[in-house]
This record gives sequence, structure tokens and C-alpha cells, in this order.
Amino acid sequence: VVAYYPELLDANMDSLKTVHFYRWYMGIHNPKGFRKKAFPLFEKEFHITKEAFQSAMTKAYKAHEDWLYKIKEEGEKAIEYANRTGHKIIVLAGRPYHIDPEINHGLDRLLNTLQLVVITEDSVFHKVAEPAKVKVLNQWTYHSRLYNAAKYVTTQKNMELVQVVSFGCGIDAITTDEVRKILEDKDKYYTQLKIDEINNLSAIKIRIRSLLAASEAKERESLGKKS
Repeated sequence: VVAYYPELLDANMDSLKTVHFYRWYMGIHNPKGFRKKAFPLFEKEFHITKEAFQSAMTKAYKAHEDWLYKIKEEGEKAIEYANRTGHKIIVLAGRPYHIDPEINHGLDRLLNTLQLVVITEDSVFHKVAEPAKVKVLNQWTYHSRLYNAAKYVTTQKNMELVQVVSFGCGIDAITTDEVRKILEDKDKYYTQLKIDEINNLSAIKIRIRSLLAASEAKERESLGKKS
């Protein structure tokens, strides 16, 4: 979700009419900017002192950093397991809301049944030495992670990237073109899964099996040329 969820909720949920629903505009990417904008609002609405606000903010940022570290740590464990056991890794790249089981329909568990190790772009995007070069305006955090994750996948023999999209969200038409180019320029396959309002994952299973078959065929061809 890039922005405007509060407006969406406010316009569509009648239950919010009977409560104090705050939809302030602020971002957490810049701590100084967040403090400058958020404190006056919290002070006015909740009579919070500057000391209490600073203490809460410090704890919140620390919790956020710990969470991001945990994601990367779990990703490392999954990668180590895959390398040790010889399993293929799928970098399942979706927007933040795709983690909701009601939206992804258990896609991650389906991939596990195919003996695939599943990680997200959050786990590998930081591993690239230099950011991926794209021909579009790259101003969103998620899109930047996506491009860098795709670049990293091109350096790993046992990794494939699968991009999940829903109802043409945001600028998916642009990101799909860029991710496809990043992968295909390095002889990797691009796979996109549209999971809008579906419950039957049979078609997705076929797509993934086709990706694996094509990847294995390419590996055999590569080994044949070397021999």
C-alpha cells in the first residue's frame, strides 16, 4: 500500500463515523521529519509530553528495526537450508497486502508443497552491491526493493523470482516490464501471477511447474555446453 488507505476506510466504513478516526499525513522514513510533524498532533489530541513522545518514538523505531532485521535473518536461514538440501528457492515478490491469506490464497504454502523454499523480496534486496538500473522513475520503496531483488536473483543459480499482482495496483504495468527486463537480460525467466478473486490454485500450480521445468531444462543445456 503506497498511500490513502485511511481515506479509503473513512469513505467506506460507517462504523468509523462513531469513533475518533485519525488520518494524518506523515511518513516514518525520516525520523526527524516524523517527530516534527507528529508531536504537535499527539500533544494536542492526547496531551502527551515531549519526553513521553520521544520515549515512545524511540521504542517504536527500535521495534521496526528489529522486525526488519528478523525478516532478513529468517531469509538467511531459508537460503542456507535450500543450499544445504539442494532445494530451489522462489523469491515471491508481492505488495505488502499480499501477505494477507485472504488475498494470497495460501500461495506460499502451495509453493512449499512443490518442494520449493519461499522467501520474499525483503530477504534479498539488500544483497546487491549496486542498485538495479531501471529506465523509469524509481521513487517508491517497494518498487526499489523489487528491482534490487530481481537483480540479485540473476546472480543465483538456485533462485527464481515470481511477481504477484492484483487488479493492476499502482504502476504494476511498469514494474512488470522492468522486472522482466532485469531477469531476461541475464537469461532468467519472468513469471507473473495474477491472483485477483481466485480460490482455485490449480492454474498457478501449472505455471510454477512450467517455470521449474524450463529452468531445469536450461540448466541441463548449460551443463551440456560446458562438458
